[in-house]
Formats: sequence, C-alpha cells, structure tokens
Amino acid sequence: MKIYTEVVWSWDDEKGELVKESSKSYDYGGPLTLCNDLSVESTIAANAQGPGDSFTYPKDTNPGLPHYIRFVARRTNTSSTNNPRGIANGEVVLYMPPDALKTSYSQGIGDVEMGGFIKLATGQGGTSAAALAAGEFAAAGASGEAAMAGFVKKNFASAEGGINLLKDMGKAAAGGALKKFAGTQGGQAVSKATGQILNPHKAMVYQGPGGFRTFSFTFVLVPKSASEAKEIFNIVKFFKKRMHPGTGAGKGINDLSSVTLTYPDEFEIKYYVNNREVDGSDFTKPLFKIKNCFMESFSTDYTTSSLVSFMDDGNPLTTTISMSFKETQLLTKRDIDEGY
Repeated sequence: MKIYTEVVWSWDDEKGELVKESSKSYDYGGPLTLCNDLSVESTIAANAQGPGDSFTYPKDTNPGLPHYIRFVARRTNTSSTNNPRGIANGEVVLYMPPDALKTSYSQGIGDVEMGGFIKLATGQGGTSAAALAAGEFAAAGASGEAAMAGFVKKNFASAEGGINLLKDMGKAAAGGALKKFAGTQGGQAVSKATGQILNPHKAMVYQGPGGFRTFSFTFVLVPKSASEAKEIFNIVKFFKKRMHPGTGAGKGINDLSSVTLTYPDEFEIKYYVNNREVDGSDFTKPLFKIKNCFMESFSTDYTTSSLVSFMDDGNPLTTTISMSFKETQLLTKRDIDEGY
C-alpha cells in the first residue's frame, strides 16, 4: 500500500472544486494494526492533520459556492528543512458569511504640548531642524553639534555669558512653576479673574499606525448527511489544532514541561466572489485583501436555537464556530494601492 507524506491541492476556478497538483508517497509492506474494526484507509483519514488536509462546507453542492473564503494554514518560524516557513499546512473552504464583508483602519493621532519645542515645530529651529525635516540625519547631527559648540562658546566665554545662561535657566524654571501654579485652585481663580489661561502650545502629531487589523467570522454549520457531519468535525479540529503552539526544544516529561513552544500556524485568508479570487488587480471592485493572520480566538457552540439537539449518530444538529484573526503586518499606502 502507499503511504502519502504530502499532497498539494489547489482550487480550480473553472471546475469549481479542489484538484490535486502533486503528492509524495512511499510503498509500505510491513505489518498493519487495525483499530475498532476500521479499514486502514479510514483510520489514516480519521487521524490525518497535515499538508494534505482539505475540508469544505457545504460539502455536497452543485455546481458549488459562488462566494466563499479559503483559509490556508501556513507553518511559521520552523528550523526544519523538511517543513520550511510558509509551507501550506492544509486548508478549509467555507461559505462567505455576512460579517466577513467589513474591515476597519485606524491611525494614532495625538495632541501634545509643544512647550519649548514650538520653534522647531514652526520651522524656526535653524539648520538642524531643516535637516531633520528633510530626513538628512547625518547633516542634522553635524548642525546640532555646531549649534551646541556655539552655544557653549557664547555662554561660557565670559562671566556675562554665564549670567545669561543662568537667566535662561531661570526663565525655564519660572515657566515650569507658572504651569504648575496654573493647575492649582489659586491659579484657576487668577485665570477666571483675568480672563486668560496659560498657552499650552498644543499641536496634533502623528503617532504611528493605530494597530493591526482584526477580522471576525461566524459560521453556522448544519450537516445534511453523515459525511458532512464528519467534514464539520474535521473543520473544527483543523482550526483548533493550527491555532495552538507545538512543543519546541528541551521537551521534558510532557508537553507542558518543555523549555520552548513553537509558533502556531499563520492563516492566509482569501475571498472569492463569483468564483474569482479577490486579488486587488481590479481597482473598481471594493472588496479588500487580507495579509497573513494569527488566530486570536476560536469558539464553538453546539446548541440549536438554545436547545440541545443531536442526530441519530450522536453528532450535534448545529455547530456554530466563531473565529477572530489579527494581521501580522501593518499597512502602508502601497498596501492600499494593492487592494488591502
């Protein structure tokens, strides 16, 4: 018999189904051990959780789903030469639920009190500030050193210069004290009496990307046959297994006592509309692409309309799964142009 170690599948848009591209196997003629009177083939299939895994819901559809999502698991951060980073580790194809068609973008914008830096913000920082604004950090450093040398020479070359420096320090201290006083009850009383407040010199500044995008999906899976119930079981196991870490180096007496844990799989999430992948090439289409994600959470609910219902074979009548993913990369203008 043949033992398959790798099977590569891909989705054929024209046929509307998964087709096998390649496989690796070897012939085995040794002894076989059967469990629970199952065939060898069904025993292997029941325990398979590798690159060849491919599950679909709804399973028995003709001609197939026009709109769907592919979840391709990919290995991450592995030192194995047989399973390098990014290799496909199975996939699941599910119908496109309503909550899949939304995303959000955010940026960090904050307000700060510029204080003594107001000159730099208004372009009065001299050569050093201009160099910083142009991104010429080496020139900015040289200009800053020259400015500091001139400052020291001016203020310490004479006794009068030392006095000027002390005056400048006194003004800075007075400004800090005035700001502190303005926040007290007495300062607020003075402000009310004079009709004036201390100018905080506030400005809006960009503080960087607001964070990684997150995506949530909820699927209601209702089997129409025993084979589809088995497919749903495999789909749930697929996501649960690939969102968890593995045992790394330094394994102890059990998995929990190992020194390290391996990264869980990343998920490549792809939208298909009218059996065509949303790849960002058509700029007139609004649907977005998603970069590789880690799965943050996964939940299952086996109740049916708040009732406990099972089929004759013991499988639940309804399986509802909810998943939350977080992208592994921040977005830039170029990503937006590419359809993200």
